[in-house]
Amino acid sequence: MARSLSTRGRFAVAYLSLGAAVGVGIGMLIVLVQRPGPTPPPPWSSWRPAASSLNSQLLEIARHVGESYRLPSGDQLAAVKVGGSQGGQDLQGIAVLNKGQPQTVDQQYDKNQTAFFILCGAANNCGISEGKPSRARGTVLRREALELALYTFEYAHPIENVLVFFPPSPGEKSLSSTLFFHRDDLSNHLERPLRATLPQVQPPVPGKILPREEETVDDLTGSQLYHYLGISQNFVVIRPGA
Repeated sequence: MARSLSTRGRFAVAYLSLGAAVGVGIGMLIVLVQRPGPTPPPPWSSWRPAASSLNSQLLEIARHVGESYRLPSGDQLAAVKVGGSQGGQDLQGIAVLNKGQPQTVDQQYDKNQTAFFILCGAANNCGISEGKPSRARGTVLRREALELALYTFEYAHPIENVLVFFPPSPGEKSLSSTLFFHRDDLSNHLERPLRATLPQVQPPVPGKILPREEETVDDLTGSQLYHYLGISQNFVVIRPGA
């Protein structure tokens, strides 16, 4: 009899141990389910284009960025137009001339991987009619071009190159100055939020850019200045240098 009770006792202990193990397992599962997952990284920007087609994305980016840049009067600094055609003919891409041999094409870039933006002021030739040209205004225009390139590389795939035309200066009858960006030039800045690169949420009017941000703009645009020479065989022809 005592042996029988001992056997039943061992079974009871085993059942209790098994129950305890199951309880611990369930408890751990509940803890794991309730434990919050890793915090997702912050979004690259608070705004992004809603369209799915490339052309519509570029138009949205142009409108979003262009409408946020203002002159001291409150008027828009420059409208942002999306290029891609000239005289009714589609552009085939960009031809970059060799700096040391200006008659030689150094590199060509296909239109399917290139976005064209034009910063166009209110004057008939796209010049900015309000105020006078200044380094401060040029810095803000370069900031705008940089922001266009960053948004484009982040959201408008498969774009690998961005060419931005500046409004002509007084005395110039047509566009001549550009900034030309490649995705690789800005890859480090696409891996962190936009505001880590350009902290001022509201783009500054000329003369009001923060010193740290001005330094960033100078660093990222100083070597991207090109001179626009015209259209040849449906290619936009540019040469390094302002």
